[in-house]
Amino acid sequence: MKFFLRLDIKGNVSFSPYKEMGKQGNVVVSYLSTPLSLRNIQIIQERLHRRDPFAFWDIRSIQKDNKLEIMKILKGFGWNEADLTWQECPPILAMSQGLLEEKDKEVEIAFNLLTRGRQLSMRDLRGLARQLKIKEDDIKKLAHSNVEKGRAQWVPAVRSIGTGWQCQRCGERDVEEWPSQYEMAATCRGCESIGSSTSLDVLYRDERSLLIGPSEVCFHPHWVLTDAQRIASEQVFEFINDHCEDSALLWAACGAGKTEVCFPSAAWALKQGKSVLFAAPRQDVINDIAPRLQRDFPDYPFQVLTGTSTAKFQRGGMVLATTHQVLRFWRAFDLIFMDEIDAFPYQGNRALEWGLNHALRQGGKILYLTATPSSESLKAVRQGKMRLIRLPARHHRTSLPVPIWEKSRRSINPNEWTGVGASLIKSLRIQGPVLAFVPKISWIEPWIKCFRQSFPDWNVDGSYSADPSRASKIERLRQGEVDLFVSTTILERGITLPGIQVVVLEADHPVFDERALVQMAGRVGRTQESPGGRVVFMSVRSTPAMQTAGQWIEAQNRLAMELGLIEA
Repeated sequence: MKFFLRLDIKGNVSFSPYKEMGKQGNVVVSYLSTPLSLRNIQIIQERLHRRDPFAFWDIRSIQKDNKLEIMKILKGFGWNEADLTWQECPPILAMSQGLLEEKDKEVEIAFNLLTRGRQLSMRDLRGLARQLKIKEDDIKKLAHSNVEKGRAQWVPAVRSIGTGWQCQRCGERDVEEWPSQYEMAATCRGCESIGSSTSLDVLYRDERSLLIGPSEVCFHPHWVLTDAQRIASEQVFEFINDHCEDSALLWAACGAGKTEVCFPSAAWALKQGKSVLFAAPRQDVINDIAPRLQRDFPDYPFQVLTGTSTAKFQRGGMVLATTHQVLRFWRAFDLIFMDEIDAFPYQGNRALEWGLNHALRQGGKILYLTATPSSESLKAVRQGKMRLIRLPARHHRTSLPVPIWEKSRRSINPNEWTGVGASLIKSLRIQGPVLAFVPKISWIEPWIKCFRQSFPDWNVDGSYSADPSRASKIERLRQGEVDLFVSTTILERGITLPGIQVVVLEADHPVFDERALVQMAGRVGRTQESPGGRVVFMSVRSTPAMQTAGQWIEAQNRLAMELGLIEA
């Protein structure tokens, strides 16, 4: 997207996507007939701003001199002077000129409601135009109207900083540079999964809060907090009201109900007019939380945004989103609950971390939630940089199932499987459906084939991240229609499957670190109806990761027992 550079009689530089659009009450004298990239315009503004203010005593000569300086700068970029001509504008133009008619005021209101706190590419804005059933030209006019009113900004999608570049959507500095027609340009690959981002593109960045003011919130929890949850919930509320801390870590046992612990504080924040975000790296976690929020916040509008969401623009002061979708927000949230911080793709991803931090409003709070904190998080706690809140027990007051190692004499490979371990899997199925984790996507189909041959009377299925039928298969698993389900680590977190039993095949594979193993074990015994169950690690050897996973689970059980939070 390009803009027309404008000069008023005082030599001040402004810009607009339209030649004819000017500030109300401000005399726009002339504009360059050839549109420029926002990066070029910003460089011109910076250089003119640095000029000696006492160099021009006659105000009538400033515009003329600025025109000459602008042409000089553009020639330095490689522009041909013959391609650059100045055109005159009418002296005064009203802001509303060229905008939608009064009868379409509802569209303008809808645009403002749907874009508050957002940073959107032109691709996003075109999508919104389709949703609102208006032309692309109109959406640009609505956006620029907010820029002129000081509600929003246009920013280069990728900006030059010193001798390098930085993506303004995800913060990535390792970008791909390439020559464009008149200047060097750059493309960011860090956030291309939600659309391209180059130095020739722009972002529309709305700087308003998601909520206009306090909200009417109907919060009716369908549960009673356990002693462990109540203590943690009170500590979460204390953190939110502590003006000295901006981040905290909630370290919970798998299945302890850490998400519900946050609901009372979320309700309080919304009533105060504070916007709330529940974020997680994976859409399975988001899809698991959404119905619980709908149940406990009846009639309150909130947004659910994942890569597969059909409606990308929704209304509501509470947002539930994957971390990739959070990149489309800017200074929007007063309170962020970031679940599963150690999970892929968030863990170690600079772009997603940058996006989360820049989605937080000034003075806002982030509460990180996990059952398997990273060494960096624990170090921050030890150094006093982050408050620690513990939730070591599940709501049904039963200890966490400790994994059992089943030693195998040979590598557990589906292409070489001789049926060893089949009796163990049969014994697990007696207690409930079996969830079998495998370390490779390429093993999903071979293992499904093996298990169907070994257990012809069972309903055997499986899935992985890119499986187009993933959602429907997981729903069948939830409904208890599957006897044995083969999965990669996509189901290791944030999903509750009643009565499920877990077996990890080739548990000594390097892809299974201690955090993944703890999370996989944490699928077992999560419900009041089925508080027990078995977790089996099958492998040739016992790795440090397997041993550490067992030790972490045992430590949670000891702490819960010491605090009187579990009975067995």
